[in-house]
Amino acid sequence: MSSAGGSFGCVSLHVGTDWHVQCSTYDTTTPILSIDAGHCGMSVSIAGRTAISPGAVAFARELAREAARFAAECERLHAAHTGHRAA
Repeated sequence: MSSAGGSFGCVSLHVGTDWHVQCSTYDTTTPILSIDAGHCGMSVSIAGRTAISPGAVAFARELAREAARFAAECERLHAAHTGHRAA
């Protein structure tokens, strides 16, 4: 896969009980979001690593929105399966 300067990559992570999520922040470079599950891991960062563009901010906001949506859907399905109301 060639990026021609744009985004690239493909990953699928099926998360079990052996997971860890962490956001590492730094004074002079962009943050890194790390997601680990078992012997697999992935990191998300901003290209360039030294400056944040409006597009990078838009990406981070959309990532947060979709992660919140993902959590809400997991909570909904868990509640439906267990008969408990989501917190």
